[in-house]
Amino acid sequence: MHTVANLSNRQMAYVNAIIEHAPALGIDTNKDTFSRAELRQVSMTYKGKKWIPNWITHDQSRRAGRGIFLIPEIMESIQSVSPGQGNDGDDLADTAPMTQEEVTEELVTV
Repeated sequence: MHTVANLSNRQMAYVNAIIEHAPALGIDTNKDTFSRAELRQVSMTYKGKKWIPNWITHDQSRRAGRGIFLIPEIMESIQSVSPGQGNDGDDLADTAPMTQEEVTEELVTV
């Protein structure tokens, strides 16, 4: 079974790149499978090359069909960082960013 805990740092970096770049590319991340075309778009944006990492393309257990790859770690990562669902001290923002006025006020008082 594929889980975030089993990924290396480089693999996790690619998963994070998918999560970060997919929305701007029009790729839905609320799924387990991604097409070769979708992953190539992410790779071009992330690394400037169309190559999809071998840990995805060469792992038979990640094949969901012709040109379709199983990456359940995407949804697992997204669900684990939902706003308001973290733990105290996890460094996840549970509030909206400060307005310009609040930032200015904060700078003046410091």
